[in-house]
Amino acid sequence: MQKIAWIVLFVCTSMTTTFAQKQIEANISDVTVFLAGAQIRHKGSVTLKKGENKLILSGLTANMDVNSIQIIGNPDYVILSVKHRFNYESKKSNARVQSIQDSLKLLAFQNAERASMRNVYNEEKSFLQTNRSIKGENTLLLKEDLAEMADFYRSRMKEIEYKLLELNQNDRESNEKISKLQQQLSQLNSQNSTNPSEIEFVLQSADEKKSEVEIAYITNGAGWTPYYDLRSEDIESDIEFTYRAKVYNSTGNDWKRVNLTLSTGNPSAGAQAPTISPWYVNFYTPQVYDRRNRSEGYRQPYLDGAPAAALEYKDEASISSKLTNGYTTTASYTTIVNSSVSVEFKIGVKYDIDSDNEPVEVVMQKQKLKANYKYVCIPKLDLSAYLQAEITDWMQYSLLPGESNIYFQGTFVGNGYIDPAMANDTLQLSLGKDAGIVVKRDQLKDFCKTGVLGGKKTITKAFEISVMNTKKKAIQMEILDQIPMSNNAEIEVVVDELSMGVQDVKTGLVTWKEKIEPESTIKRNLRFTVKYPKKQFIQNL
Repeated sequence: MQKIAWIVLFVCTSMTTTFAQKQIEANISDVTVFLAGAQIRHKGSVTLKKGENKLILSGLTANMDVNSIQIIGNPDYVILSVKHRFNYESKKSNARVQSIQDSLKLLAFQNAERASMRNVYNEEKSFLQTNRSIKGENTLLLKEDLAEMADFYRSRMKEIEYKLLELNQNDRESNEKISKLQQQLSQLNSQNSTNPSEIEFVLQSADEKKSEVEIAYITNGAGWTPYYDLRSEDIESDIEFTYRAKVYNSTGNDWKRVNLTLSTGNPSAGAQAPTISPWYVNFYTPQVYDRRNRSEGYRQPYLDGAPAAALEYKDEASISSKLTNGYTTTASYTTIVNSSVSVEFKIGVKYDIDSDNEPVEVVMQKQKLKANYKYVCIPKLDLSAYLQAEITDWMQYSLLPGESNIYFQGTFVGNGYIDPAMANDTLQLSLGKDAGIVVKRDQLKDFCKTGVLGGKKTITKAFEISVMNTKKKAIQMEILDQIPMSNNAEIEVVVDELSMGVQDVKTGLVTWKEKIEPESTIKRNLRFTVKYPKKQFIQNL
């Protein structure tokens, strides 16, 4: 009976150990980076036994979305189960870590070896110094003997001092290498501690074979932001438009020689459409708060119209890579894939992006854009003429809001911002100020006057706007000014002169669209009168 029990136990044990777990090596091969997050894909080869095979992929980022884990199907096997877990005890073997540790051991041995040699040379140096007193039996030595001993002492001390200098220099170089290797080792160990995730999956194979496995998941430790380079040589040339991305990786895993795709999608935004609830209206019943009780849980509400915090922009010129100046860039190898919900830029060059959260520049597109140029000035606010380019076919480039670096005639002129949401059928790009256009706005004192007529006070304002084109080519100029608007029935605004300008009656904006010939000047006048009760006072006039 006892023998039968042992047999049953042996059979049960054999049944539970028909397949053992196996660590697999599957490197990161493909990365799709979203605006926030990334999909990581690992590929590897594994030898499957007949039956069930439990496989484990370790050393993965802790920021993994466990609901996104996929084992890509393969006809060689059947996927029985997939699960995720954290393992803070075991660390994935790392050939780089082992190599650094071996190098540190070798350098430490070499330092100890030099320390021993230093002791030998110092002992010899001390010996020579101790026995440098010259004494003979007759207390007198021949001149030749004295010279020979002096030469020996000088020669040997010189050799010793040189050897000590050489040992010290080798120590300094070795210590620098040790410091760099220790930093690398610390970084790798930090990655190990931040990558405790494991994916365990069970595959069933009909027979023993070698097969490929692919594992994919999404992590929030990566992303990219767009920015642009705009270059124009003159107001008749096309705009060289470069669409770039700054890609960052903080997943804890370095991406080495990966196929990189940049997507405008955002999986963290969710895929479920919102629902709308009934909208009820009712009479408003104000609540009265006791000013004395405000310190007891009541907080002063924010007032409508409170000024918002101003955005801070860095006015810095970015150093442009040589890749943009006539050389081949990654834009030449980029494939654009449009889907119903996002656009993907498949980069045809493999990339290395370390997990250090430092942005890596990727060129996605480089195009020549047809543009119409014009100058815009608002003399009331700024006596400068700004060059603008109007682009009509911009929608095909899948642009996102982002900063731009602007270059005109080979010179960096400043930073701008491209916001496709603010454009309609035409995208306007500002190319900076042009000192070749001289703008003035002078008050015409002969027409500016104040008086009283019929119980009303009248104030007349008059301005002359002049624009001088010092260039050798004609330019298109758009001049903007304004007429004050009244929202009080007792205040009347009368337009006296616009010099062919067009007024928007809703906003008071006055626009002149002019063609200014080379080396010529145009002048336009703006004059208006404001009437109001003489006992009142008007601000900002």
